[in-house]
Amino acid sequence: MRGQPIPQRIAPLAWRKPAFLWTPIALALAIGWPVALFYEDLGAQRLAVTALFAVFAIALVTLGASWIIGRPPKSRRIVVLHVVTAGVLAALAAPFVLTTLLSSIAEHEHQGAASQVSIAMSFATTPLVVILGLPVVLVSGIVFAWTALKRGATARKEDYRHDVQPFR
Repeated sequence: MRGQPIPQRIAPLAWRKPAFLWTPIALALAIGWPVALFYEDLGAQRLAVTALFAVFAIALVTLGASWIIGRPPKSRRIVVLHVVTAGVLAALAAPFVLTTLLSSIAEHEHQGAASQVSIAMSFATTPLVVILGLPVVLVSGIVFAWTALKRGATARKEDYRHDVQPFR
């Protein structure tokens, strides 16, 4: 009862060939450009690079999952959306992770110092992290999508006009 397949009008994206060369170049450009942005502040450079490593790890996992289930992205916008979604998750979680780390380090260094770091500090800094992090993640996603991926080839160039039935 299966008919002819529906023609594919928009081809899915494909990895630029050779993928083992272009993917690391794209990741290096997408993760490395904030180093130039924060060239005078080593702490901000490390924080941005670490956060972008986490963002791209999450984004590549979700992109891989979409390819596995048979729904590869058809536009670069979808790839950027994966990266930005992972960036939002990382930006929302970052203040809480940082506060937990700071309180554990403070408690280790000086007894009772962890009481100075509270969960309210995390809630207070979350909007700032999101406002500062999202433009960086957006630019990184665009750089990655345009460097690593290209438009795939269309499946078939067939003429389906012979299957068209006239109105009756």
